[in-house]
Parts: sequence; structure tokens; C-alpha cells
Amino acid sequence: MITLSPYEMKYRAALEDYPLSKEHLTFTAHPLELLERSENTSTYSPIVILEKGQVAGFFVLDIGEDKFHYTEIQESILLRGYSVHPTYQGRGIAMISMGLLLEYTSENFPQVDQIVLGVNEANKAAQSVYLKAGFIDEGKRFNGRSGVQIAMCLKL
Repeated sequence: MITLSPYEMKYRAALEDYPLSKEHLTFTAHPLELLERSENTSTYSPIVILEKGQVAGFFVLDIGEDKFHYTEIQESILLRGYSVHPTYQGRGIAMISMGLLLEYTSENFPQVDQIVLGVNEANKAAQSVYLKAGFIDEGKRFNGRSGVQIAMCLKL
């Protein structure tokens, strides 16, 4: 069973043993880097993806001003640093967690009307997951830390 849960210290050891390849790190930040940032960023809400209680993935939901790189809509939330632990890849966890993301966001951020994200133009696998999950490429592009980013949104 796949679930989403707010980050708690009990998940720290699993995130310390969370190997992301050099290729993955081209496209996303490591969970520990995001956790470190979240300690100083009140708008960050770190979330773990759990499979049968084990950490299978990680991301951050951010209600801060950075969302305006992707949208002009105030009632948006930014999905940051999404990743699935390599051991858990290929099991459909990404698609299941994307489905759970809608419910989680609606329950925990009732003021939010849409989820936005940036995905690297070269990251075809992630683009495919987001499109299958219902995210829409509205045609906005911008330069990110590792190349051209495609802004996508999912209406709630």
C-alpha cells in the first residue's frame, strides 16, 4: 500500500540511505538537501512516499513565492524535488503517488487550486509520468539550474 506522510525524524535514516544517480541529481535535489532547506524555509512541507511503511520516495510542497516562476495564480502550490527511491522504481509508485497527491493537497492545503512544477526538458521519463497524472504543459519555458524547464500544472 502506498501512502503520503509529512516528513518526521523517524524517516531520516532512510533518507540518508537514499541513493540517487548522477543523472537523477541532474534533474532533482537529494531529499537531504531539501530537508536542510526546509529547516530555514517556512513555506516548505516535506513529504515522504511510503510503501508498506518504508520510504519509497520524497518531495516538497512549497507555498512560497517561487511558484510564480510557473504560474501567476496565487492559489497554487509548487511541487519540488520529486523522486522515487531507485529500489522502488518500476513498481508504479510514481503514478500512485501522483494520484494521492491530489487528495493530500486538497486535504492539507484547502486554499490551493492547482499544483505547479518545473520539469527539465531532457527528463522525458518524468514528463511522461506528469502528463499521465494529468499535469498540463501550458507552453511556458524558463532556464533552470540544469537547463530548460517546462512549467506544468494540475488543476485540483
